[in-house]
Order: sequence, then C-alpha cells, then structure tokens
Amino acid sequence: MDAETVAMIYDEVDGLGFFAEFGLAEAAFGDPDLLRRRRYREHTLAYLQDDSVGPLVLRRLAARDPERASVVFRRLLKKPRFDWTRDGEELLRAYKPEHFRWTPRPRVSPFSERLAAYARRR
Repeated sequence: MDAETVAMIYDEVDGLGFFAEFGLAEAAFGDPDLLRRRRYREHTLAYLQDDSVGPLVLRRLAARDPERASVVFRRLLKKPRFDWTRDGEELLRAYKPEHFRWTPRPRVSPFSERLAAYARRR
C-alpha cells in the first residue's frame, strides 16, 4: 500500500505476481548510475535477495538489455567480471534456490462460477 509503483506481471508458468517498488528496479536496470542512490540500490538488491520475488522479474528486466544488466549486477555485487549472459542463471540459482527445487505452479488460478461452486462444496 505504501509503494509508489507496483508491477503486475503475468507469466504463463509463474502465474500472476505483484511487485512493489518495481519502478525503482526498472529504472536502475535502465540507468545503472542510479544505483549510486541508496534507494535504488536497496530496492534492486532486495529483488535479488527477497525469496518472495521469483527469478522471473530479474530475468525480464535483464532481457531488455543484458549488457546493462551485467553492469547492474557488477555494481550491486561488487563483482567486476560479472556477465549476465554467462553468470545470470547461476546467480539466480544461488540467491533463489527454492524457486528451482519445485515445478513451478501458477500463483493464481481463475475459476469459473461453476467450478467455484463445486470447490465451495468440498
């Protein structure tokens, strides 16, 4: 409720997700110099470290410009040789291992009225 921006992302595998302060992370991926500001740095790093944020969000942000994504992670992690194309998947697996242990299931499933009535009886 306190977030200035919230992204709503639907993915056919991960389902529907809502991501607070997405605008800060999105801006940092567009202009890595913004990471010099604490607010951008903290929120972008939180997207990497927070278990409730799946790898999908970071993959989508990085896919827009893999070179800039490399710069973002070099600065966030202080790893001058980081390359998103080469190291990105390993990074996601290291920070978000739970997301790779299970077969992804949608977070939201739409119900028809008929199916909802059946589910209520159970």
